[in-house]
Amino acid sequence: MTEDATRIVAGTVGDAVLTVHKLRVLDERAGKRRAVCGAGKPNDETDEWARAVNCPACLDIETD
Repeated sequence: MTEDATRIVAGTVGDAVLTVHKLRVLDERAGKRRAVCGAGKPNDETDEWARAVNCPACLDIETD
């Protein structure tokens, strides 16, 4: 992990493009991000979006 691990962005995990999660940035250069709710598998592709988070599990987790 790098110092980016505290940065949270909105985005999707894998092929589920309708559910927008809070993604914790693990390594910006490598594009490694994980949903704070644990959605997806460790190597699933994530995409950062400029959309509102709508995953109920992510919204329940305090990240500030």
